[in-house]
Amino acid sequence: MRCWLVIPAVVLAAAGAVVIGAEPAWAGDPNGQYSYSSAHASGGELAVQAGVTEWIPPTSSSWGKAARSDSPAGKVNPNQPYGCTYAAGGASATATLGVGGAQPGQWVFPTCTGPGVLNPMPPVWVSGPQPAAGIVQVAPVVVAEQAAKSLGLASPVIEMAPPDGNPQLVGVATWLWVSPAAWHPLTATASAGSVTTTATATPTKVVWDMGDGSTVTCDGPGTPYDPSSPDATTTCSYTWSTAGTFTVTATLYWSVSWSATGAAGGGSLGVQAGPATDVTVHVVQSQAINTASTGGS
Repeated sequence: MRCWLVIPAVVLAAAGAVVIGAEPAWAGDPNGQYSYSSAHASGGELAVQAGVTEWIPPTSSSWGKAARSDSPAGKVNPNQPYGCTYAAGGASATATLGVGGAQPGQWVFPTCTGPGVLNPMPPVWVSGPQPAAGIVQVAPVVVAEQAAKSLGLASPVIEMAPPDGNPQLVGVATWLWVSPAAWHPLTATASAGSVTTTATATPTKVVWDMGDGSTVTCDGPGTPYDPSSPDATTTCSYTWSTAGTFTVTATLYWSVSWSATGAAGGGSLGVQAGPATDVTVHVVQSQAINTASTGGS
């Protein structure tokens, strides 16, 4: 049975918690079922019980007393439940319901075996819970690095003008670009305990290894060649000085940043290279053709 935990404001104040006035507890409550007052608490520990992360309140607090499995001594107050557990909502609850108080913190959802008057019970925003003894708290940046490993950075699709299947000419600029379809941010998430991180990779540059000892760095995907626009220009091209067969390799570089919910943290993970793509290019010397003139004396 899920019950409404009613604790006098004076007791909550003594326990380091306060009762919020009768107003919506958060903006992200589309069904209105939690539109009545909620409460704040602080401290306590987070522990994993049967695969569920639970908040263990300070034993001396009213929340801790309500967690006792036995009923209170004397006449039972029908509005004061007991045997309460507090399931931690984690980052997903914060994302849905919004931040309910001081950070770091999270929503916890009470479930009680004793009597009560409301079902379901509204959640409580708990600020600064600590990992229980014996539980190792993973640093948020480590979780972010795990998220970054699952970004799935794409290898670029090489495009050239003249096309890479045709010979390139010595002394004539070859346009270089990668498919614009790959030029967009990628995101991935990872979680550990109450911490969820999001890694975002944004493409920043393409480095071209031209196979003859030279490299070209283009700050963007490059400009696709359009034969219907003969006066168009590009800032991403290369001119071979000698003939030969070369392996051209394109590597797309990504700037990776991260943010976290359930813990403080965020920032940059630096620039990371995605998988490279290569093509074989034949470069030939252009030939001038002389033709005999006709006519004349």
